[in-house]
Amino acid sequence: MLQVKKMTPFPFSKSPVTELSQTPPYYVSNFGFWTGVSDYKEAGIQFLSEFATECALKNNALILEVGSGLGGSLVYWKDHFHPKKLSAINLSGEQSNFAKELFHEMEMVVDPFLEGSWETMKSLPTNSYDYIFSVDAAYHFKNTKEFYIEAYRLLKPGGKLVFNTINFERENRFHLHFILHLFLIPPNEIKTNEISIKTLEGIGFTIEKNLDWTIPVIHGFIQNSKKMNFSLRSFSSLLNATTKSLGLSYRYFVAMKPY
Repeated sequence: MLQVKKMTPFPFSKSPVTELSQTPPYYVSNFGFWTGVSDYKEAGIQFLSEFATECALKNNALILEVGSGLGGSLVYWKDHFHPKKLSAINLSGEQSNFAKELFHEMEMVVDPFLEGSWETMKSLPTNSYDYIFSVDAAYHFKNTKEFYIEAYRLLKPGGKLVFNTINFERENRFHLHFILHLFLIPPNEIKTNEISIKTLEGIGFTIEKNLDWTIPVIHGFIQNSKKMNFSLRSFSSLLNATTKSLGLSYRYFVAMKPY
């Protein structure tokens, strides 16, 4: 039986910690979607709801999640959308260990569950998934263009790559890019929204959704962190200063592989 009552929401953390409350069994790894809510138990789950709604997630789908974190999002997809198949990729460590224990407790089949970086996608067969999700994780990846190419290969025609990313609001050569390393974000991988769109379309994707989630996610987290403990308030202050100084936006993408 899992005993953890509080887990981190931070997608850049490799280890579970006891700082923000969550609702079992939906232990999640996102910043929360804060429209109409002020508690992370609700905001973390609302993020998953918005993520699924905006990409029109269908029942009985084949889903691969890349960067599956604590595993709660996979439990959410199972409970609410009854997928035919769930697969996952996540870095080895405490989060993956927690997720595997969670899946065992929930009597869930997640097959395969691959431990490693996104590059382990290369071991999976072509045209094998209806959806590839990266929930609040893809902006940590190195070689993101190669990730998009690999996702395109794995998707069935009509399948969708759905992910969150961070963009510069304008072409930015600011000398403080190194600050992004504090969030485990490779600075050279952060592009403008226009370049992100061009890259995806150049691979062959059709952009179905490109939504600015900066206010409900990042600003929402910052605003509601005022009620959190000191370490989270301090982190929030750094996040606020970084997004403003570098001109960052937080976006949600749905990219479809054409039929």
